[in-house]
Amino acid sequence: MTVPYKRGKEAALIITTGMILAGSAAWHITDSREKREDIAVITRSVVTTAAASVQVTTARETAPAPTSQTATTFLMLDINSATAEELTQLNGIGEHLAAVIVDYRTQHGGFLNIEELMQVSGIGEATFADIRGHVFVADPIYTTAAQTEKPTIPDIEPTEEVETTEPPLTLEDVAPIDINTANAETLMLLPHVDEETAEEIVELREKLGHFSNTYELLYVKSLVQSDVADILEYVVAE
Repeated sequence: MTVPYKRGKEAALIITTGMILAGSAAWHITDSREKREDIAVITRSVVTTAAASVQVTTARETAPAPTSQTATTFLMLDINSATAEELTQLNGIGEHLAAVIVDYRTQHGGFLNIEELMQVSGIGEATFADIRGHVFVADPIYTTAAQTEKPTIPDIEPTEEVETTEPPLTLEDVAPIDINTANAETLMLLPHVDEETAEEIVELREKLGHFSNTYELLYVKSLVQSDVADILEYVVAE
């Protein structure tokens, strides 16, 4: 009876040991699966983090770099219209000097050109050199000494005698006038004879062929007897 009992005890021990080994194997299998799942989760997390890092890096590389200063408009002022406040934007021009510039502009009726700024008290060549590239005058005017001074006319002595025109002939110069040969211009020297009357005398002479005597002037329609009486002492009919 002793031998069967030992065999049964050994069999039970073997079965128990087998069950323990099976449970241990199952535990190892389950633990291995859990570890693999943990590894997969960790791997996905690492990949996601790396991808996000790459995206952030790419975004940083493609984004424009911030500028430390903003672009400013180049300053240009018309000194004939700029206010005192605007003039203070110029380098070296404070409130006092800007007011002096405005006063000068008012007193002189405006600046002819930008160089006239150096006539303003307080603006020298150095200050003007700093601001000349930022100021202008519409339609600037530049005058020279030759333009401002009146030209002098030198006294020129004549080298040649100036020709003088002869005075017109008078009735005394040509009297007595031959009414048979005188032209209308000469006849107009006679008293009471204008251009129209002189033409009538010439036309009458052509009709008569010639005047036989001076009294035939009475046939001239525009002459009356008293007119002819004044003319007779200056004419002849040859």
